[in-house]
Amino acid sequence: MGAMRNLLKRLARSKSGNAAMIVALGMPALIGGTGFAVDTAQWYMWKREMQFAVDQAAIAGAWARAKEDTESTFETRAKQEFDANIQQTDGFVTEPEVALANFSGGTANSVTVSASATKKLPFSSFLTGNATTIGAYAQASFEQGETFTSCLIAVDEDASGAITLGGSSVLTAGCGLAALSDSATSIVVNGNPTIDAGWILSRGGIDQWLKDNTDDTILENLAGLTDPFKDLSPPNPAESQINRTYSCASTPADYTADKSETTTISYSYKKGSNLNNASAYNYSNPRAGSSSTTTATGVSVTAATTTGTTTSTTSSGTKISGNGQSSIWEVKTTTVATTYSNIVKTGGAEAGTIVPGTYSGIKIKCNTTFQTGVYIIDGGDLEVTGQYEVTGSNVMFVLKNGAGIKIAGGADINLTAIQASDLVARGVDSETADKLAGMLIFEDRNSSGNTKNKINGNANTLLNGTIYLPKSGLDFAGTAGVSSQCLMIAAATINLTGNANMTSFCPADMEESTTVVSTEPAVKLVA
Repeated sequence: MGAMRNLLKRLARSKSGNAAMIVALGMPALIGGTGFAVDTAQWYMWKREMQFAVDQAAIAGAWARAKEDTESTFETRAKQEFDANIQQTDGFVTEPEVALANFSGGTANSVTVSASATKKLPFSSFLTGNATTIGAYAQASFEQGETFTSCLIAVDEDASGAITLGGSSVLTAGCGLAALSDSATSIVVNGNPTIDAGWILSRGGIDQWLKDNTDDTILENLAGLTDPFKDLSPPNPAESQINRTYSCASTPADYTADKSETTTISYSYKKGSNLNNASAYNYSNPRAGSSSTTTATGVSVTAATTTGTTTSTTSSGTKISGNGQSSIWEVKTTTVATTYSNIVKTGGAEAGTIVPGTYSGIKIKCNTTFQTGVYIIDGGDLEVTGQYEVTGSNVMFVLKNGAGIKIAGGADINLTAIQASDLVARGVDSETADKLAGMLIFEDRNSSGNTKNKINGNANTLLNGTIYLPKSGLDFAGTAGVSSQCLMIAAATINLTGNANMTSFCPADMEESTTVVSTEPAVKLVA
């Protein structure tokens, strides 16, 4: 027993073999930690792959949703992109859930994608008895690209106050304002106007007043704004190159016709003391009659001449024998039948009628009608003032060499822009004619410009078509209406002053379709 006790004491004091025991005791924890690390690496790999896949899927779905022609395919596009980025979890990842969601106060303006992968791994399932599920979620917001038109366009690229809304002017047409100027004060307010333009666009800055006092869409510092007419040149038909002067006096016309004249001569006889009381007589040796016809073309005739045949007859008598009651009289009858055809009127005009050509200026001084065609105003003004009626259907006015336009209240004006068919009839090719159709006033880009362009209309001012002044500004006061076409004003600068009142730029069944900018869609991964 003593020996046993000594042995146990020696064993208790001995330190040999401690390391092996510690290793043996710690081996389960070491193996477990290694196994857990391997499983965790797997989970991170799954998570990383699935997160990338749902991110790309959400972005793809948002891009599809942002474009009108693909917006209905967003779910398909998202799933396609998800499947294209799944490799390691293929076979045990769930079908992604794709949906629309609200974002930052918007409605259904983002795409969400979520998915999960569930699988048992050797060590973690040994500890928990269950498979492990890893999830991933992504959200991408989108803004659809928009196309904007405008009925008021300032095309100067750096002017301050390119569009100035002044006084108590009213602009409630809802068809848009656009300024191409990059000035910080591109669109300014100078007064207390009433504005409901629908949208206000500028390559530069927009007055804070408009942001505070309208519900219009405001887009400032907007890239991509363009002059829709910058590539067009005014037409110059041959008839418009003829130098003319405007006058309120009438001018006579020339008339010509084709003329056919048939002359028929016949003879009859009478017996009596004088021709007046003589009676018909059967003369034994009568003279034979005759007939002849002459024709001519382009014969000058009067305005009263009409198509058809007119007849004139003359008679004369000559005593050929006898005396007293036995006197024999020969009566010669001449019948002339005149026929007119193909009557042609050349030139001439009623008072106030004006034809296409080149004019140094036109100042309306009487009721005036513009005939269809292109009018070139070279250096002067197209000036409509006074209490006159001014009409023109399918016309275009081309302003050259500093020519301008002045329309004052008081006149009754109804001008409608030229159409493509009218331009083609004057030698303009059909492609160019289609682009120029609807242009009412077109300032030549080579003009020096005019600083006094002004329209001060009234309730009877109807301007149907586009007014394009790329070199000049335009002051607009009063009012103007439309009857058959939209009115667009595109000028270097536009100043709405005083009592300007524009409540309608288009007839009720039409809308302005000329594009000034198309914004690109935007997509952003937000979660």
